[in-house]
Amino acid sequence: MDYTKQMISNETGERIQNALRSINIPKVDDVRGSITLPTTIDGLPETQITWTSSDPAIVSDKPNGKIAPGVVRRPPVGAAPAQVTLTASVAIKSEPKITVDFSRDFQLTVQPSVKLAPYSSYGMVNFARSNSHRGQQVYMAYSVGNDGTRWKAANSGQPILTSTKGVHAVRDPSLIRSREGDRFFLLATDLNVDGVEYGWRGWDWAQSGSSRYIEVWESHDLRTWSNQRHILVAPPEAGMTFAPEAIWDPEIEAYVVFWTSSMYPVDTYFTEDPNDPKRRYPLSRNQTLYATTRDFITFTKAKVMSGRPNHGTLDACMIYEEETGYYHRFVCDRISTGVGVTRYASGCPTDDIYQERSGRVLAPEEDWQLIACCITHRAMNTTYAEAPLVFQANPNDQRGKGYYFFSDQIWADSPAGHPMEEQLHPYWTSCLSSGQWTPIEWTQKPEYEGSQGVIRHGTVINLTPADHAAVRGADLVSISVQVLAKITCITGEPLDSSALVVTAKYSDAVAETLGEGYGGYILSGSGPWLTPGRYTVGVSYTVLEVTQTASFEVEVMERSAAF
Repeated sequence: MDYTKQMISNETGERIQNALRSINIPKVDDVRGSITLPTTIDGLPETQITWTSSDPAIVSDKPNGKIAPGVVRRPPVGAAPAQVTLTASVAIKSEPKITVDFSRDFQLTVQPSVKLAPYSSYGMVNFARSNSHRGQQVYMAYSVGNDGTRWKAANSGQPILTSTKGVHAVRDPSLIRSREGDRFFLLATDLNVDGVEYGWRGWDWAQSGSSRYIEVWESHDLRTWSNQRHILVAPPEAGMTFAPEAIWDPEIEAYVVFWTSSMYPVDTYFTEDPNDPKRRYPLSRNQTLYATTRDFITFTKAKVMSGRPNHGTLDACMIYEEETGYYHRFVCDRISTGVGVTRYASGCPTDDIYQERSGRVLAPEEDWQLIACCITHRAMNTTYAEAPLVFQANPNDQRGKGYYFFSDQIWADSPAGHPMEEQLHPYWTSCLSSGQWTPIEWTQKPEYEGSQGVIRHGTVINLTPADHAAVRGADLVSISVQVLAKITCITGEPLDSSALVVTAKYSDAVAETLGEGYGGYILSGSGPWLTPGRYTVGVSYTVLEVTQTASFEVEVMERSAAF
């Protein structure tokens, strides 16, 4: 150790060095999204970590208004990965004229951007039935074709993920595609109804003394998954952490992860002793809390997203409407938990779903406009509804342009299970902002083991062809390319691929026409060309680790010869 570093106390210097050593930037050799760069050191509140990037255009090192440093702008589609050095530095004044510097370098490999192929199918995650340990795991299904009501269970109806942490069961799974398009994050509630061996003590306990954690998995391909992450997100005052979901917020360049909690005074706890003054009873109303993250590993401290006085919320979900620039939030208007709780959307006789919208993910409550309320009761005479899920219809969906909405509801004419057993039911609208939802029917439900047709709380995402093949367990066998008309290209211009039909064949005997882009087919050697002649263009398509190729020829002419 040099002289100047000796002038700092051994404890302070060691703490700084340990703090720098403990910084974890996940997957530095495969960076695909923005990263979290810590700026403080525990126990040294006046000490700041500063960051320097060798290429701030790729990885930022300075804050920009609400946006923290660490924003990643990946190289263009088709470019080589970018190599970026990030340096974390701490400067300490040991004497008025002497500053001691500590630093650590991180070598990042930032992957090029991807442009997704057109969506052509759907994927769904759920738990199955209700108070069943086997059913309280993550199940997945894939649509049959481009139809949001026709489904088959993945993995032969068995769970695709099984919790081994917390209470060893999960409910309310939600799945989100990364903002960049080539990763997926799956979140779920850490809850095991009737799992006495893991702490279950009834629904009062579940809402006042259960887990403050969420369960997280990550995947690049929807077939292979990371190890489970058991992550503490809710504060000590929270009695539960139900139904976590996430949405990307461009205002802060991070994901907003939100969930339902009941909040209680500090230093209270669940107990069955009615005479304990610190008992969490009566149950408190539900509120929507949130934290932010860039990597689903490091989260900010929780804050309240929606907690209007005297009102309760449950199972919020959100979707962005590109046509209008609004974020739509669907929420269960919950009054059955808490004391003195009243409906936010008046005039509904049951706990039901309302729809509101705002121009910002984290807009204050007064900036949310109520669009619709009592959605399922008015449409189907339900007696209870929760767990809304909403997704946009794909291009060429059989119903045309619009949105699907599913509700986990109870109604007299439910087609499966006991008439009073909650289960998902679909609705449709051609205009999200209208708030007008029409009930439709399942064409085919996924056959999860033990579900007996009762499909519960989950989410649906849009899939590319490669995503769909991975989910249904199909391996890629071959691809072929058909040129519908002679392709004549002009020097200096790229290929127009509209005359191509690329077909993939899979091990499950499915043949599928592909779109161009990541998750579909990729062209190589497709121009622009500088000189006339005949050229060979390559076509490739990858599912998981298997790539198949084909090719075709084009004639390139000078512009003057073509016209």
